[in-house]
Amino acid sequence: MEIVHEVAIIVLTNRAGRVLMQHRGHDAHVEPGRWTPPGGGLEPGEDALAAAHRELLEETGLTAVLVPDRVVEQVGADGAGVRFHVFAGSTDACQEDVILGEGLAMLFLTPEEIATKELVSNAHTLMSLM
Repeated sequence: MEIVHEVAIIVLTNRAGRVLMQHRGHDAHVEPGRWTPPGGGLEPGEDALAAAHRELLEETGLTAVLVPDRVVEQVGADGAGVRFHVFAGSTDACQEDVILGEGLAMLFLTPEEIATKELVSNAHTLMSLM
C-alpha cells in the first residue's frame, strides 16, 4: 500500500480520566458529524510530533506533553493509503480551558460517554482505551 496521506492524532486525557473528543463539522471532508480525537494532516516538511502539537493548539487552544503511542496504516475513504501517527498525552486542563478551533464541539468525555457517540470508523483502532 502506498502511503499518500499522513495524519497526527492526539488522545489527550485529563486528570478525571476524560478523553478530549471532537464532534466533526457537517462540512468535514471525511466522516462529517462523527466524533474523533483531535488531529489532522501533516504539512509538507513537518514531522508527526510537530503536527500533533500544531493540531492540538489550533483545534483546542491547548498544549501538552505528547508521546508516540502507535502508528496505524489503513486504506482511507478515498482508497489511498493513510498513516496515522497516534500520540498520547495528559493534561490538567478542564473543559473551560478548551477553545473550539474546529468542528461542532470539543469535549472531555468519559469512556462511557464516548461509547454512546457515533465515532469515526477507525476510532477503536486509534484509541487504546476502547
